[in-house]
Amino acid sequence: MNEINHDDLTPAEREEFEKLPMEKIPSRILEERTVRALKDRGLIRSATGRMARLQPWMAAAAVAASVALFVSGMLIGQMMGTKQTVDTLAAIYPDATQRAAAMVQATGSEHAAALERLVDAASSDPGQRGMAREVALAAFWAAAEEIVRLAPDDPLAARILQEFGRGEETEASQDETRNVVWF
Repeated sequence: MNEINHDDLTPAEREEFEKLPMEKIPSRILEERTVRALKDRGLIRSATGRMARLQPWMAAAAVAASVALFVSGMLIGQMMGTKQTVDTLAAIYPDATQRAAAMVQATGSEHAAALERLVDAASSDPGQRGMAREVALAAFWAAAEEIVRLAPDDPLAARILQEFGRGEETEASQDETRNVVWF
């Protein structure tokens, strides 16, 4: 505050001045009147007024935003965890594709040998020829579909499926009774 020059005061004034308290707390009534006057002029807002203005749609929007934030955080975390797991497995098993290819090669060879045995068995029993043909065609069809999935732009794979489908329609129209083996 303002500094008072004590030299200008008389000794009696100086004594009275020293008796004054350094701070004075205003009365509760004065504080309430001041706050009311400031509210009337729009300089301050009441705390209850702020809460009264919260509309139900605002509360719903806040809850929806909270849920959206939680779910998106969870999904992003899960996605990052999955990617990290895949990367870790790829680092641990770098030759997984080579092993899978070797397994397909081995099972393909076994499949060809099993089909040869099936054809030999069906040759001796003409009644089983239709079933053997259906099994061989189903296996060929599944392999052709996987080739197309592996190389969708490969014209040879697409042609195999196209011709295979055309041959199946022709055969179906010639032979009404067909044996289908599902596996």
